[in-house]
Amino acid sequence: MPMEQEVYPMLVFVFSIFMVISLMTVITLRIRNKSNKSAFNLFIVHFILFSFAGIALLNAMRVNSTTHQSMASEVASMRLGSAGVLWAISIICLLTGMTKVFYKKITVFSFL
Repeated sequence: MPMEQEVYPMLVFVFSIFMVISLMTVITLRIRNKSNKSAFNLFIVHFILFSFAGIALLNAMRVNSTTHQSMASEVASMRLGSAGVLWAISIICLLTGMTKVFYKKITVFSFL
């Protein structure tokens, strides 16, 4: 995808900084919160998969039509597809982790 020369490195830098800060925050919360380790493990998996999805998306943006003249569209489509699959799996991990954090077991006979 054609874009200005300084845009791609700026995107990579900002995305990397955001993901590192987010991952460090979740790891810190996991260490401090002993009761929901499995939920925070899912959050960590979410951020790792989301990082790979972002990398795949950024790589799809870098496909140069002059380098792969006959296969540029196919390469970009494959990278976008893999980014989408990784993103979907990461969202499943995020939602499962959120469910584990916020779901409280309801007992019918709580007085027993």
